[in-house]
Amino acid sequence: MIIAHRREEDFDVVEISGRLLMADEREARQSLKSIIEEGVGKLILDLSQLSFIDSSGCAVLISSLKAIRARQGRIALCTLTHNVRTLLELTLVIKLFDIYDTPEAAMADFRADPSKTSPFSAKPV
Repeated sequence: MIIAHRREEDFDVVEISGRLLMADEREARQSLKSIIEEGVGKLILDLSQLSFIDSSGCAVLISSLKAIRARQGRIALCTLTHNVRTLLELTLVIKLFDIYDTPEAAMADFRADPSKTSPFSAKPV
């Protein structure tokens, strides 16, 4: 698993590549927590290079959602691969997140409705 972070305008864009597995959970959780704490409150996770995710990887995504929500921020998942989308759908984790085809689409939506918050409390599983 590789996590690459960049600041693009007023967004934190994080690309997660490889496989997000139990063995990576601690590192991924800490990396994303740091990005959220030091970030601007608008987090976009680009998963276009993520080939596989297990339940521990789902837990990382959910903990990131909770952390950004606690800071009154927003998070989006974008460019989901087939394998990742399938697991997120099967586990219903996908219902917790705003999903976009591209990081640019997420940015455009965030700009269009800056008051919109993460759907964490609005979409029960």
